[in-house]
Amino acid sequence: MSPLPTTDTPGRVLLVDDEPAFQRLGGAFLRNLGHEVLTAGDGDQALAMFARERPDLVLLDLAMPPSMDPEQGLALIPGFSGAPVVVLTGHAQHDLALRAAELGAWDFLPKPIDPELLRFVVMRALRKHRLDLELIRLRQDHGEESMGLVGQAPAMASLRGMVRRVAPTRVNVLVLGPTGTGKELVARALHEHSAHAAAPFVPVHCGALSAELLESELFGHVKGSFTGAYRDQPGLVEVARGGTLFLDEVGEMPPAMQVKLLRFLQEGSYMPVGGRITRSSEVRVVAATHRDLEAMVRAGEFREDLYYRLKGVVLRTPALSERRQDVPVLSARFAQQRGVGISASALAWLSARDWPGNVRELKAVVDAAAALLLPGQQELDADALCLAAGETPSSVPAASAASDDAGGLLDQALTELERRLISEAMQASGGNQSEAARRLGISRVGLIKKLNRLGLK
Repeated sequence: MSPLPTTDTPGRVLLVDDEPAFQRLGGAFLRNLGHEVLTAGDGDQALAMFARERPDLVLLDLAMPPSMDPEQGLALIPGFSGAPVVVLTGHAQHDLALRAAELGAWDFLPKPIDPELLRFVVMRALRKHRLDLELIRLRQDHGEESMGLVGQAPAMASLRGMVRRVAPTRVNVLVLGPTGTGKELVARALHEHSAHAAAPFVPVHCGALSAELLESELFGHVKGSFTGAYRDQPGLVEVARGGTLFLDEVGEMPPAMQVKLLRFLQEGSYMPVGGRITRSSEVRVVAATHRDLEAMVRAGEFREDLYYRLKGVVLRTPALSERRQDVPVLSARFAQQRGVGISASALAWLSARDWPGNVRELKAVVDAAAALLLPGQQELDADALCLAAGETPSSVPAASAASDDAGGLLDQALTELERRLISEAMQASGGNQSEAARRLGISRVGLIKKLNRLGLK
């Protein structure tokens, strides 16, 4: 058996146990690993200390005074929201573990506790907490959560910058990129960051319908215009009035519809199917395709005048192969959306693979793996991902071989995030360490340790 990995970045651990001897020995063990340890002897003290000190991890004994009833310990778990909770108890019953997980506990360790297992669980829990903080940071950083454009790769940073610049305008936008790279996310971000975010965002897939059906879908029809047209039906250009019309896979649009779309883009007017009166609607058009429209224009498959009407501004979504450093963060995000954690072996497996289907394929595999977890399982591992991908664990030996590389990618991303957060807090506080620590939600001693470790002093 390979040795358990050593702890990486130290954290602040709140140890909640009524036994002074365990507080002393457990605290000493964790401090020797480099962690800052806080202790509490009962539930009220633990909740007050958690609110005041905001630790990175809670180790919680379920049986504490005055009642020594594990039910009382279970009731404390929701109070530690924002940090992973590892339950410690001498009552190693399966039903307790399940109920603790249902209440939000991240892991479960029976007493007497094996030191090496404790070290390993603490390491994983702190890594999970750092991933959670990174996702929160991504949500707060210039509205990235509403954009949905997650990633630290230069190509993603450039794309987000362009979205922020273009969104307030009314210029038409053409989004180009491989399938599965999030072109609709870009379109939604443009809409949500515009002055017309309260108006509708209306998507339509241009390749999913025939020319006749697409015309009716876009421009509507009047009663009696064809069999089954029992009443007037407004088109999507009317539904999207004042907002954004997203033409997905516009390169698949039938030639007959290209002419009618061009007229609408030029004049803002259209005529419903079977109608005789011209109508108008003002919308912003965002179009997207994975096809090479310039090549299609040269081949006579796409109207040149329509192409130039659509490409007011061109944005490009990068393939996942161009932003491999984002695989760990994206994977952790997708796992968190399914309410589960993700192990280092899983991140290694994911980082070692090619993703021809890009982010869409990555999300599909993570979602499927989460659905395949056994009852009580709270974390994705490489085996679950193999099963989700239709493989057997033995068929992907490269995953373990790549674990160091994947772990390195994740650690590097987390370290850079930590360095940026601390630098910003120190700058905002004018170099006052106590104020910077308050902003970061850590102690001044913890901040000083981080400053020394990151070389920021």
